[in-house]
Amino acid sequence: MRNIYILLIWWHVLYVHFEFKYVEAFSLRKNDLVGEKEYNEDLDVAKTGLLKMCKSCKSVKCVPQIQCPAHVRMADHEKPQICDLPAGKFGYCCKTGQNHTAGQNKARRAAFQTILPPDVIEDARKNFKHLMHGVAQMPVNRGHPEFTHGIMFHSSPKDDLHNFALSNSAFELVIASQVFRKKEQVPLDDLITNNVQVEFSKTPLAQNCQSLPICRGIHKYRTMDGTCNNPLSQRLHWGAAGQPMERLLPPAYEDGIWTPRAHSKDGTPLLSARDISSALFADVHRPHPKYNLLIMQFAQLLAHDVSQSASVRLDESGGLVQCCSPGGRSILPPEKSHFACLPIPVSENDEFYRAFGVRCLNMVRLSLVPSADCQLSYGKQRNKVTHYLDASPIYGSNEESARDLRTFRGGQLQMFNDFGRNLLPLTHDKNACGSEEPGSTCFKSGDGRTNQIISLITLHIVFAREHNRIADILSKLNPSSSDEWLYQEARRIVIAELQHITYNEFLPALIGPHQMKRFRLMPHQKGYSTDYNIDVNPAITNEFSGAAFRMGHSSVVGKFHIHDEVINIPDVMFNPSRMRKREFYDDMLQTLYTQPMQEVDSSITHGLSRFLFRGHSPFGLDLAAINIQRGRDQGIRCYNDYLQVMGAPKLNNFDQFPKDIGAKLSRVYRTPDDIDLWVGGLLERAVEDGIVGITFAEIIADQFARFKQGDRYFYEYNDKVNPGAFNLAQLQELRKASISRLICDNADHLTLHSVPVAGFVRADFPGNRQVRCDDPNLPSVNLNAWRL
Repeated sequence: MRNIYILLIWWHVLYVHFEFKYVEAFSLRKNDLVGEKEYNEDLDVAKTGLLKMCKSCKSVKCVPQIQCPAHVRMADHEKPQICDLPAGKFGYCCKTGQNHTAGQNKARRAAFQTILPPDVIEDARKNFKHLMHGVAQMPVNRGHPEFTHGIMFHSSPKDDLHNFALSNSAFELVIASQVFRKKEQVPLDDLITNNVQVEFSKTPLAQNCQSLPICRGIHKYRTMDGTCNNPLSQRLHWGAAGQPMERLLPPAYEDGIWTPRAHSKDGTPLLSARDISSALFADVHRPHPKYNLLIMQFAQLLAHDVSQSASVRLDESGGLVQCCSPGGRSILPPEKSHFACLPIPVSENDEFYRAFGVRCLNMVRLSLVPSADCQLSYGKQRNKVTHYLDASPIYGSNEESARDLRTFRGGQLQMFNDFGRNLLPLTHDKNACGSEEPGSTCFKSGDGRTNQIISLITLHIVFAREHNRIADILSKLNPSSSDEWLYQEARRIVIAELQHITYNEFLPALIGPHQMKRFRLMPHQKGYSTDYNIDVNPAITNEFSGAAFRMGHSSVVGKFHIHDEVINIPDVMFNPSRMRKREFYDDMLQTLYTQPMQEVDSSITHGLSRFLFRGHSPFGLDLAAINIQRGRDQGIRCYNDYLQVMGAPKLNNFDQFPKDIGAKLSRVYRTPDDIDLWVGGLLERAVEDGIVGITFAEIIADQFARFKQGDRYFYEYNDKVNPGAFNLAQLQELRKASISRLICDNADHLTLHSVPVAGFVRADFPGNRQVRCDDPNLPSVNLNAWRL
């Protein structure tokens, strides 16, 4: 009986905390225990972590279960060995890594041809041409919510042309996969686990596949587009701009390839995302008792650093797809609808939209990207920016945009001198903001979403000024240095500061200290890190971008309080002209660190759930509904499946939820297996000393572990890993970086003269005293360590 799994009440205290209760689940194999006498030990002892029960791993690391996702598809006798993790938790000795399909039976591969048959290719091309014709071409007027939403995916005309061609190439391959699956009657499970090894490489469709980058020599500085990070020739594209998102678990596409999740487990249609949003996400004011708006805004900057999806476009010029009739009166009929339409139905008795006669919210599916392996596969969403934490919103994700932001003098970035204050440069792109009114202001940076909200622009200015401040000091320390050296060195330092602040201040607050320890995310206090893993792909996961890191939408307040003025958020979205007011920048910074963020919970401000991107319209879009629909578009599996991958049991009925939450969920979902991941994650109670619930905490922790372990240029690695490593003296200086110091060094100091020591904590939180910017308790990075 040694190989029989024994259910115990130990293992991994998983707080699936719905409002007032935990779902705690632990499982161990008898074979993995040091001795049977510990079976009857008290549960509280197991929770403390004082009881060491498991064998040590051999040749592999002990990781949290979510970092070994293949375990959910393994039989009991195949599951990895249990092992101990920091913080008194248990994990797996994982030999399959992050590959969720590892350990699968590959016997079926021989049943299919390895080369796509000509008749499949011909049928696929006919189907693709049919999709691209007869689509209703309805203009989306400036000032309407759909137009402003489209700005979120804004690109240059050159990029629009490239994106359109790349997206079409991906769709042609996806359609070929759909045709092949139907002709060969391929089991769905084989498709979603990459168990069908059919190649496009020796067919006419090979021209649609992505080619691998060519890297010559060793780069001291990371490339702008993220290529050439992993040193292995077949992995040079990992983490690069334009590469697909990865997955924790196989997709939940209904056809295994691209058809969105639209049906309940019992076969009935899922309820409209708007109906779910309206039923579950009210606008309730719940200010966080500890954390401020700065942590919310920093999270958005990070989100823009590592992810930018692209919606399918109407044509080569980047025209917007419209899925609703004018004014959102109805969903377009199938014969006029674009193939990428996924509109959100609105009930005729909707509590808000009925007043405007709205029955349809526009929603277009995300564009796809061909995979580099050129094999039959499910649709993979494209990430337009680099997947690394590399400050790409400041510098851009390609050489062309990076050059467009430089002065090529003294390593400096371009700035707009506004009566003695340096702001971001102005853009002449009329489509970068929602207004064409005379005198309106629109800024330019390395990311097209900069003007989305004025608080985001504030942080952009902070980091752009920081780059120029560092470049100026370096030029004085090393007067003979070239512009290129000053630019690259300042960029390298800014990226390191961003990474250190993220892992030292931001992440511990977001996911809590226990997850920081279990996933080994805390920065070192001295010396170098040895966490680099050449086998880790740093790419963002669909679960991270499509659900977990959208948790910040719940933390947004509806108004900014700046002195005696109250500013509604919809009024400063793609409308940043207020930044030209002389004291506004300082005032906005103070608002960010003094005003509390909202708790991450089942509350969404009406500014996002009713008036998002409203422009000149009396109503806007519903971000909560968009998030739910986007998860279905991306084929993200149900909430229950992510409980399982973390090691918790699935929830079988709504009675397992707190009474009030279970009652609400039962009205909008048929079974717990239907609950969308974004919804389930927000309903969890926050982890201890953290902001998000356990499911989001684990998905976020897994992602930031990928960013660290899969990035050869991460700031803590030595020169055996990182070609541009900092020396020990420089690294020790970088460990002084903090968000408060960053604000102090780059404020105008017109109204801002002090900051809280803990920058992400409310200024009025007990023990978080404010100090003047020249206070020695607010250490600075001493750039003398960079004197040549």
